[in-house]
Amino acid sequence: MTKYQTVRGMRDFLPEQMKKKQFIEDKIRRVFEKYGYEPLQSPVVEDFDLLAAKGSGGEAIKEEIYYFKDKGDRELGLRYDMTVPLARIVASNPSLPRPFKRYVIGQVYRYDRPQAKRYREFTQADWDIIGVKSVLADFEVIQVAIDLMRSLGFEFTVKVNNRIVLEELAIKMGVKEEQIKEAFKSIDKLDKISEKGVRDEFKSKGIDDSVLEQIFVNSFDEVKARIGETESLKELEQLLELAKDNDYNEVKFELSLARGLEYYTGVVFEISINDGPSVAGGGRYDKLIGLYGGQDSPAVGCSFGVDRLFDNLEKELVMGPNTDVFIIPMSDNAFSFSTKLSRKLRETGISVELDLMGRNVKKNFEYVNKKGISFVIVIGENEVKSERFKVKEMASGSEKEFQINDLSKILGFIKGQ
Repeated sequence: MTKYQTVRGMRDFLPEQMKKKQFIEDKIRRVFEKYGYEPLQSPVVEDFDLLAAKGSGGEAIKEEIYYFKDKGDRELGLRYDMTVPLARIVASNPSLPRPFKRYVIGQVYRYDRPQAKRYREFTQADWDIIGVKSVLADFEVIQVAIDLMRSLGFEFTVKVNNRIVLEELAIKMGVKEEQIKEAFKSIDKLDKISEKGVRDEFKSKGIDDSVLEQIFVNSFDEVKARIGETESLKELEQLLELAKDNDYNEVKFELSLARGLEYYTGVVFEISINDGPSVAGGGRYDKLIGLYGGQDSPAVGCSFGVDRLFDNLEKELVMGPNTDVFIIPMSDNAFSFSTKLSRKLRETGISVELDLMGRNVKKNFEYVNKKGISFVIVIGENEVKSERFKVKEMASGSEKEFQINDLSKILGFIKGQ
């Protein structure tokens, strides 16, 4: 083992892995743009006060921020999600058109306890709609998630709830208003600590646990009977009806869904692979932009954990090499001809790799086979003089001869056109 390894909680993506990750990211990008979302980029480094602001991520997230001081003694941190930087951007750019629909794919950081398949640096694919209060915006964000999961071939579930509905029910069932935040923190850990664990936490916090019976039953009709036709319940019902009308059978009501971040103010949702992990989550955060100095603006968004998608697809995805043709020059004179040939082939759209190490044919063929490159051209003195050469298909061993200007024919042979 070498002296220097990746920092704890980080990982490298070697070329074969990175091609698979890029394949997933490209699919995500195409889905986002199909719905009219525009790309955005923001710094990885933000003011610590911005990241730790009360009402943004909450105390738990504050503890997970990568914090440091720069040489100017400024307190800074690495972004832990894409939503807080977005709120800053929108607050400081009030002339942005509404609705403002943006996406971003990039790295985020959380100083969390590293676990299997859980890292401190990971990639998020985030999309949001700013300026729309209607449940139609909530539905579109969920629709994007469904489109993406289907395009990647997953069987999955979209859990949907509304934090206001959960809050209204909790108060009806005896939870005090000042206990709501702590109650939500415990409910949000249901998958991790089980029903008994949640009950124990309620007891230790002095919270009436009657509401838990309702949560565990998870009946929309019973919730409706308890709290009546509130505005938040109507919005949730409309959202579920839109999903049903569009044959989105993956969408399910889940009363226990609270989402951990404090900035959520209404509808929340979570996407999980069936018999697998959660891979995305989001919701409505209508007060976050106002928190950073802008005017309060309705907002809803969602974020995919790209690394989690990668971890669940890595074994299934088979990526070919980036190189179509490998050219082997057998002499200095052949090298000059080979550079000219490789340039012409690249101009037609063929990916070409040239032997840069001056290895013999046997060594080069071993390299070609290891990388899975499909075609090889060997250039010797005869090929230079005649300006004719053979393109060898490695799988079948068949060869076809071409002249240097037969570019369209070579393209057809290599690309199967």
